[in-house]
Amino acid sequence: MEKIINELQKFGALPEEDRTNLVGILSRKTLKKGEYWIEANRKNDRVAFLEDGYLRKYYVKDGNEVTDFFYFENDFCTDLPSIIGNSLPYASIVAMKDTTITTFRYADFNTLCTSSPALEHIHRVIIEYTFLRFYNRTLSFIIKTPKERYDELMASSPDVIQKATQYHIASYLGITPQHLSRLRAGN
Repeated sequence: MEKIINELQKFGALPEEDRTNLVGILSRKTLKKGEYWIEANRKNDRVAFLEDGYLRKYYVKDGNEVTDFFYFENDFCTDLPSIIGNSLPYASIVAMKDTTITTFRYADFNTLCTSSPALEHIHRVIIEYTFLRFYNRTLSFIIKTPKERYDELMASSPDVIQKATQYHIASYLGITPQHLSRLRAGN
């Protein structure tokens, strides 16, 4: 559980009492390759922190999986819109290899935030960072070419290039696997 505490402290200092309270709401879970962390249309109220392994978030459109994101070691992962909106998630998040996660209920974390300015600050910074990450992804589909998206992915997320299948990378970039092969050949 020390790993999640260390990661959170990158966003701001945590007093000992906050660390103790936080550890009290955490639990560890191991997912086998192919096991779901979150399934579309199944209620989820938990957040995961990846200790090791990796997860892939995807939607199903017209019977095809469309990859939306990859989560690796030290990432936080959940379907926040469904938690905040008290709705069922549209996306699924699946373990792409054996993965260890530390989890907590979002409501429990919010309760801790009400009495801890340090946790409230960390929560806000993480939400802001997450918003920017997804905003930039959306913006990339509006203003960037597939090649620019691929080059950016290579520079910013080498784990994706090294670990994900060509099919999942292509889906994430919004292109066909054949187009991805051409982009790779050109680099």
